[in-house]
Amino acid sequence: MTLNRTSAPKIQIIRELNFPTIEKASLSNGIPTISINVGNQEIVKIQLVFKAGMWYQSQVLQAFFTGQMLEEGSRNFTASDLAEKLDLCGAHVHQKVNRDNASIEIYTLSKHLETVMPLVADMVRFPTFGEAELKQLVEQEKQAFNVRNQQVKHIAQREYSALLFGNQHPYGSSATEESYNLLNTSILKEFHKTNYGSDNCRIFVSGKIDSSTQNLLDKFLGQEKWGNQSLPNLPEFSSQSSTNKLHYLPKENVLQSAIRLGKRSIGKSNPDYFGLTVASTLFGGYFGSRLMSNIREDKGYTYGIYAGIYPHIHDSAFIISSEVGADVAQKAMDEIRYELKRLRTESVDLEELSLVKNYMSGTFLRSLNGAFALGEAVKTLYEFNLKEDYYQNYLNTIHEMTPEKVLYYANKYLHEDQMIELIVGKK
Repeated sequence: MTLNRTSAPKIQIIRELNFPTIEKASLSNGIPTISINVGNQEIVKIQLVFKAGMWYQSQVLQAFFTGQMLEEGSRNFTASDLAEKLDLCGAHVHQKVNRDNASIEIYTLSKHLETVMPLVADMVRFPTFGEAELKQLVEQEKQAFNVRNQQVKHIAQREYSALLFGNQHPYGSSATEESYNLLNTSILKEFHKTNYGSDNCRIFVSGKIDSSTQNLLDKFLGQEKWGNQSLPNLPEFSSQSSTNKLHYLPKENVLQSAIRLGKRSIGKSNPDYFGLTVASTLFGGYFGSRLMSNIREDKGYTYGIYAGIYPHIHDSAFIISSEVGADVAQKAMDEIRYELKRLRTESVDLEELSLVKNYMSGTFLRSLNGAFALGEAVKTLYEFNLKEDYYQNYLNTIHEMTPEKVLYYANKYLHEDQMIELIVGKK
């Protein structure tokens, strides 16, 4: 068969998802396991997720360094032992701490799982929190912090979070150099004792798995209760956005200014979330967006500008962010506000909307490509307490979006006069 290369292939619209079956079980000590058996390669990803993010800490950086120190030695293995043994298996283990949760991620060939799991179990259950290791790690992170703190984009990120949520809120608080000096092993041990227990753990597994996978998890993590025998209390915080809409933080001798514009917004469980996502993508969520066309292509103020929803478990934000030429920051802000108003008042034409819908559906399907990507999608369902038809509903909303709906969501959630503006650098 000869291909006709003079015309583009026909676009195939995908409307139905074939999502893999989600298997739910528990270890002997009650830890829930959520698994999807997909893929042809003998490799598996395991995620141990704890409610141990910044939301639960009593001191800035407590959650982050507790997670970091898990890899710095345990009761039966030094840090170098752990690294060497994992390397011999071709396995990779690392930890992540965000505003809400902490997780330990394990990537390994299935045949090495029995060797890897006792190492991971020792790291998670019996970290040593050595004084020398903590001191070295703190110094490294402090140096990186001081370097980042000279960059306008990092200053803007820190200051803007505080403007949206308040500097005492877990989503708005940030570290200072003094925060690093206040760290010690005692507060990390206490945080670990309170938050890293079997009753506060959930395990996600993806890849090519079989009954032996669950058996090995149970053997090394499920034989007994471990850690704190009660769930940590969920602290209560109240978001307090700045009542002042215009903010400017001067920084001399910079070639670019960082700009932020946005507001607190809705999260994944809100029925309007999907529709707002389509409107925000059209506005500034991909390379062909209106913001990119105006601010980058037409005006030449920036290399890139992006707008999107940043959902957390307890709150969310819509944020427009960019770094622009230091002499055009306010001009860029004016253009952003112009585009926001246009999104609210002028009906989008069908050709532009169709392009966005095709882009979003294609990007969405690519985001589910592969066993580990699917595993991450499943983890999101459980972290945000979403139903299993969530992703099908998202795809349906993309296809059902109309110009009238774009106007509705833009007017309801994206009014330019409700946005908080920040410029760091020069106006």
